[in-house]
Amino acid sequence: MPSAPKDGRNAALYAPLRRRMIENGDWDRIAARLAHELNESGWIDKFKDQSKETARAAEATGGVSVETLMAELWPQAQEEVPSSVRQEIVGVIRKLLEKQIEF
Repeated sequence: MPSAPKDGRNAALYAPLRRRMIENGDWDRIAARLAHELNESGWIDKFKDQSKETARAAEATGGVSVETLMAELWPQAQEEVPSSVRQEIVGVIRKLLEKQIEF
C-alpha cells in the first residue's frame, strides 16, 4: 500500500479519504482496475521477469531476501508504469475525489 503524503495539508485529507474509499469498495475497484491495466500493458510480466533474473543472479552470490529484491527493483518498476495507465488511474481517482470533496 502507498504511504501517506508527506506534506501536512494533503496528509490530513489522505487518511479519511482512504478510509472512506476502503469502506465503500472504491479502493478495491481502483486496485483491480490498476492490476488489469498493468497486466494488459505487459508491465506485470516484465516486472516478474526482472525479479526472476535479479533473484537468479543473487543466488550465485548467496541469495537475496524478498525485501532486498523489492527495495532494488521497486523504484525502477514504478518508473516503468506506462504513462497511459498512470493517466487513466489518476483520472479515475480524480473523478472519485471530485464526487467526495466540494471544491
